[in-house]
Order: sequence, then structure tokens, then C-alpha cells
Amino acid sequence: MTLLTIICLALAENILSIDGSFLFIFLMIIALVYVLNATLFKPINRILEERDRLSTGRLSEAQQLLATHDERLRNYEEQVRAARAAAFQQLEAQRKQALAVQQELLAQARAETSTQIAAAKSEITTQADVARTTLEQEARALAATISSNILQRPITPEGIRAS
Repeated sequence: MTLLTIICLALAENILSIDGSFLFIFLMIIALVYVLNATLFKPINRILEERDRLSTGRLSEAQQLLATHDERLRNYEEQVRAARAAAFQQLEAQRKQALAVQQELLAQARAETSTQIAAAKSEITTQADVARTTLEQEARALAATISSNILQRPITPEGIRAS
């Protein structure tokens, strides 16, 4: 065995044996845990919690803004639908009113046309009667003239009978 091996074995026995230094090392580790916890871990944990709170807070704020935006968009779309429906109803009412006015005007025009046609028929009937009477008188006068010329004697239109 070499010298180094013997020293290692001697030290190994020393390292494995529990003595007063063990208690000192154990107390030092506990003190270091307390010091590190107070000076390093708690501030880091606070910073991490603050960052998490801020990111979560911003995330929840963003979600709230999105919800508000969605609600406003829904309200806007509902108002647009309601306005379209109202405009359509108003347009339909105006169309019905215009159709009613058109029907009324058409009925008035038909009534006026019917009245004018009746008046024209009456006038035509009157003119036909006048023309018939005039033609009859002229025909009798012409017949009287023709008969006078043929018979060589005077004949009056009243003397000719209607056939």
C-alpha cells in the first residue's frame, strides 16, 4: 500500500466518526438556512409573488376588458338588428300606405272614367236621336222633292209617311 492510501484510510476513519464538530456543523447549517431564508428566499419569493399577482392581475384585467368589449359588441349588434327591423317595418308601412293611396287613386280614376263613359254614352245617344230625327226630316224633304219631280206636282214632306 502506498502512503496516500494509508492517509486516505486514516482520514476516512476520521470523517465517519461523529464528534463535537458534527454538532457545530449542524448548528451552522440551521443558522445559514435561517439567514438565507430571511435575506434571500423571502425577498425572492415576494418578488415572484408580486410578479405573479401583477401578471395575473393584468390577465384578469384583460379578460374583464374583453368581456366588456364583447358585451358592448353584443349590445351594438342588437341595436343594429333592432334599427334594421324598425326601418324594415317603417318601409313596409310606407309601402302599404303608398299602395293604399295608389288603390284609392285608381278607384277614383275608374269612377271618373266610368262617369265620363256614361256621360259620353248619354251624349252619343242624344246625338244619335237628334241625328236620326234630322235624317228623317231630311229624308222626307228629299223624298218629297224626288216625288214632286217624278209626279210633276207639289208634295209636302208632312204628307210622306214613315215606312
